[in-house]
Amino acid sequence: MILMTMKTIFGKHQSTFGICFVLLLISGCAREEVPTGPQASVSGSVTYDGKPIPADSIVVFYSIDKSVTGSGKVDASGKYSLAASSQSVGLPTGRYQVMIRPPEPPQAKPGTAEYQDAMMGKTKKAPPPKEIPEQFHTLDGSKIVRELKVGANTFDFELDKLEKK
Repeated sequence: MILMTMKTIFGKHQSTFGICFVLLLISGCAREEVPTGPQASVSGSVTYDGKPIPADSIVVFYSIDKSVTGSGKVDASGKYSLAASSQSVGLPTGRYQVMIRPPEPPQAKPGTAEYQDAMMGKTKKAPPPKEIPEQFHTLDGSKIVRELKVGANTFDFELDKLEKK
């Protein structure tokens, strides 16, 4: 019945459309891959000298063994929570390296003098905020490693105390 209707609608190209239709049906029935193994969630706070680091800074957890990354933005009170880069993998338990990056500078709006300067390479990169020392901007530099366990994990980072350790 479906093929007869398709023949009426699509005429001589029915076989091509039939194959596409079947593939569409199959793909619609596919299930999203469910994370396997124990899963972890991560949240916490990041401070420097007892004060929250700048909002929109980014906390990144990276598992070398599992090639999994989780990241989250810091809010105005210094709190963060992670989301896995791949929902099909989630955040498996295990050891993770941690880096904390400053927020990205706002983009210049097209048509402004700032935009034209940026396009001509005339802008200077703003120095990173002192509340996030440069050593924490990369995985190699930060030297922070944390073990994620099944369920909720809370990690608070006091960068002034972790600095140069």
